[in-house]
Amino acid sequence: MLKEKKEKLDVKKMKKLLLELKEVFEKEKTAKASPVNDHEESTFSDASDLATHDTDLTNDLNVKKIKTLNYNEILEALDRIDSGEYGICEECGAEIGARRLDVYPTSKMCIACQEEFEKSQRAKNLVKTAKNKDEDQSE
Repeated sequence: MLKEKKEKLDVKKMKKLLLELKEVFEKEKTAKASPVNDHEESTFSDASDLATHDTDLTNDLNVKKIKTLNYNEILEALDRIDSGEYGICEECGAEIGARRLDVYPTSKMCIACQEEFEKSQRAKNLVKTAKNKDEDQSE
């Protein structure tokens, strides 16, 4: 049986990468105007133009929300580096593999714990969906 060679985590390299990502987010954040302001200043020739604009606005806000979450994950990862907790799974305390952190530098969990977390989330979503269907049918 071949045993996979364990790579050593280069924390300095990861901190540099995270700081670069942080800088990109911050530059992008200051460069863009608020989509809400654009919406308030616009006039629309018909209802379909307004609907298209509202859809675009919703999409822009969703992208902004995702980017904000990603930015916060970067800040949390930098805090973990500073506290010496970077690369340690927050669930089981095991080391998070260097390859995993190379791909997903803000990871808080090892692969096994992440998979378990995702399974539990899928199960919760299935229960929630089933419950909503039952409520809809009883009305």
